[in-house]
Amino acid sequence: MRTYLRLRGDQLEEVRKEVVREQPLTVSVNGERFLTLLCSPTKLDALVVGYLWMEKVIASTSEVTGLELSEVDGNAAVTLSHPVELPTERILTSGCGGGITFRIDHRLFPKLHSSRRITPGALSDRMKDLFAAAVQYQRSRGIHGAALTDGERLLVVAEDVGRHNAVDKVKGEALLRGIPTEDLILLSTGRISSEMLLKAARMGVPVVASRTSPTEMAIALAEQLNITVCGYVRQGSLDLYAGDALAVEATAPTR
Repeated sequence: MRTYLRLRGDQLEEVRKEVVREQPLTVSVNGERFLTLLCSPTKLDALVVGYLWMEKVIASTSEVTGLELSEVDGNAAVTLSHPVELPTERILTSGCGGGITFRIDHRLFPKLHSSRRITPGALSDRMKDLFAAAVQYQRSRGIHGAALTDGERLLVVAEDVGRHNAVDKVKGEALLRGIPTEDLILLSTGRISSEMLLKAARMGVPVVASRTSPTEMAIALAEQLNITVCGYVRQGSLDLYAGDALAVEATAPTR
């Protein structure tokens, strides 16, 4: 809890409320320092597992024989069942706080083939469910949420100061809980950038939806990879940027 001043008009008042928490987490793999993530101190095991999977350091949780977390020191020590060569070519992402990714080449991702369909109403309902489940957002605002859904219910929900971290957390939790992510729908409260789109492709997710917008590069990648992208999802409205997974009957668009 923090005490701060709030100005409304000409009225100044003292407020005591939750403020978004953020901390560095240094990840080591087999005793070798890998990188430091800036993140929210929740679901750190899911964040570490999800990030390592996203970066193709691991292919499954069975390779992780040890994971020691120290929130006090901000360290995560991962032990794998085999030696591994950690990627070194770092790419600064457009994420909050300057995220890091190593393997962003879209040519590494196959085009998705999915029969997944969802109605605009169901998509907006699940986005509403995400905000209802976002406990930290309700307490402090200023934090991103992500979720995986089958269209009928939310399967995994995570929050973090970084929208990329939130996606890594939902994948990590899905891995830890044995939930396949292929053919599911990814919801995000943040901007859909190219690296966010590629995280979805890596998970085999054919639909990505957000409360805000995608980037032009993300749309181009979605068209190449056959991923449906929806932005500004609200009750009764959304913007469809790419893909054909939206089950909608509407009049032809006006020009």
